[in-house]
Amino acid sequence: MKHNPFLNSPLFKCNHLFALVPLLLFLAGIVPVAQGAEFQKGSYSATLPNGAEIVLKFEDKGKFSLAHKDGKLLVEGTYKATKNHIEFTDEKGPIASKDAKPGKYEWKLESDKLNFTLVQDESEGRRNGLTRPTWTLQK
Repeated sequence: MKHNPFLNSPLFKCNHLFALVPLLLFLAGIVPVAQGAEFQKGSYSATLPNGAEIVLKFEDKGKFSLAHKDGKLLVEGTYKATKNHIEFTDEKGPIASKDAKPGKYEWKLESDKLNFTLVQDESEGRRNGLTRPTWTLQK
């Protein structure tokens, strides 16, 4: 094998060092890993199989409400969103699952479409209401 003088040059060794620095910083935890988008508050609308239009609204201080498009309240409560998970606790309203433990879901927002995937929820009504429709961000 023929000896290549470039392999022993300071320039070659320096280039390898620059290539290793980002990897070492990542492994040391100094450079954060890119995380998913933050949960977006606002109003999301959906159409139920029976044709009814509903609005799921996420407000400040972890409050949510679900209402018919005409404003008639269905359920109100609190939510906690972290990374790609969200937890709902119903507090009041005619379809609220007040006695149920908080419902846990994964959320995914693509463009203006919000979808929930069940993680754990003993409330059948909340499970069906959140996971069946695709929610569209109102602008």
